[in-house]
Amino acid sequence: MSGRRPKAPKAWFPPPERAPRLLLVRLSALGDVLHALPVLSGLRQEFPDARIDWAVEDRHAGLLAARTDLDRVIVYPRRDLSGALRGIPHPVRAAGIVRGFLTELRSTTYDVVLDLQGNLKSGVVTRAARAGLRMGFDRRAAREANHLFTSRRWLPPADLAHRVERGLGLAGALLGRPLPYVAPGYPVAPEDEAAARDARARAGDAAAPYVVLHPGTSGFGAFKRWPADRFAAVARRLLAAGRRVLVTYGPGEAALAEAVVKGAGPGPIAAVAPASLGALAALIRDADGFLSGDTGPLHLAGLLGTPLLGLFGPKDPATYGPYGLRGNGEAGLLATLTQPDVACRPCTLRRCADPLCMTTMEPERVAQAFADVIAG
Repeated sequence: MSGRRPKAPKAWFPPPERAPRLLLVRLSALGDVLHALPVLSGLRQEFPDARIDWAVEDRHAGLLAARTDLDRVIVYPRRDLSGALRGIPHPVRAAGIVRGFLTELRSTTYDVVLDLQGNLKSGVVTRAARAGLRMGFDRRAAREANHLFTSRRWLPPADLAHRVERGLGLAGALLGRPLPYVAPGYPVAPEDEAAARDARARAGDAAAPYVVLHPGTSGFGAFKRWPADRFAAVARRLLAAGRRVLVTYGPGEAALAEAVVKGAGPGPIAAVAPASLGALAALIRDADGFLSGDTGPLHLAGLLGTPLLGLFGPKDPATYGPYGLRGNGEAGLLATLTQPDVACRPCTLRRCADPLCMTTMEPERVAQAFADVIAG
């Protein structure tokens, strides 16, 4: 093999007689689905009359439900399918679930499917859509033989590290010209606005300014958490500076949030469990600042334009960090903090018995960096 860079894929041209029909495939995870949204907003600006659908797992479908720039959300029934195959497998039920998904997927004949994920599962969905063109990543940038399911492939340049930029680059390779970053925002439904107001009211004065601390991560990414006592130390400094603090949490994280509140001591601080992802978005949008580890709500804050600070340990923020419009109006990586003297970071581990990249990050340094972010 010569090692030479492959030729750029041929540009795709939409059909002249009608609006194009496009399908985006980004099934999971929460942060990665949010990172793919600029591709949707960029394509919508490029093709305002196009039909644009999105295939996504059921657990993340709520991220897309309120979007007016998306024509249809095709839900991959991960939970139902896993349930049918767990324990004693139920092949008839599983086959029916798959058949229902394929019927929905194939109810539209797409001109292009854009595989923004690049693994086996997304490749199978991309191939199953039976589109005229299946655009994905080159085998050196994809995983699990995903390249076998696509018909046109693109290799991202080495300096295009961030997931947002890679997605825009893939779409740009399809079109034969750069797809600019268009801020996708995050629409919040009226019922979520009301739920957020109720949550603020339960935590005290619903109209008072506040900042949000979010100490949790997914269970899968628990080793990326900054310890609760460190969040509590930052909260004490915020309270001493006259700030009101809301500590948000999701399912299974109540004890973690309460530990932060208890460790912070007396003051206007409360743990809040938003009733939905949309309610969490409303809380984050109206906050003066947002602080968390490497987790989905951090990327939500980036879309919403809330001043934020992300604490990164195992993962490289240059690839996975929060992304959005910065103070100068340009798109790019938003504020993150890492521990520079930990030689083993960044890494690709799925678990770690001693995550020094997180546990050695000092509260004083984080509190000062967060204060700088809030101050603008």
